[in-house]
Amino acid sequence: MGDKPEVAPGRTPPPPEHRFLKGTSGNKRGRPKGPSLKKLTRKVALRKHRLGPEGPAKTLLQHVIEAMIRGAASGVPSMVALNNEIRARIRPQEEKQQGGLLVVPAVLSPEEFMEKVEKRNAEARDPSTDVDHKSKEFCKAVSGISTPLGEAILASHRRWG
Repeated sequence: MGDKPEVAPGRTPPPPEHRFLKGTSGNKRGRPKGPSLKKLTRKVALRKHRLGPEGPAKTLLQHVIEAMIRGAASGVPSMVALNNEIRARIRPQEEKQQGGLLVVPAVLSPEEFMEKVEKRNAEARDPSTDVDHKSKEFCKAVSGISTPLGEAILASHRRWG
């Protein structure tokens, strides 16, 4: 057995005078900084392009926005959504105004109104005699009383619940 430790076959470590000191690394300057994705995107988007020999030179960003507006105007749902999202980011609204439609019935004379009410009441069911058989059967099935209709409703409720 010698003073030197046994070295496994393969690459041998460098001599002690060329090894890194504890707590230091070999890359003093660190990783080199490259261009960021944001800078590259901005550079490409602001590059001028001409569509056709006589067309005006516009940035790629202008061409893309014009294409998006054309798609939104023609009714492409994804372009409409993208257009709305861009507009909301550029000019956010303080308060969303809810739009709606007010439907006003035609003006009826008192006689016409009473005639409609009487017709509706003649066709209406008496709530004291109206029985909802499905809910009754469902309640029976839940409480443990077995009926074919109640079991079917309960099974449907459990599956689609």
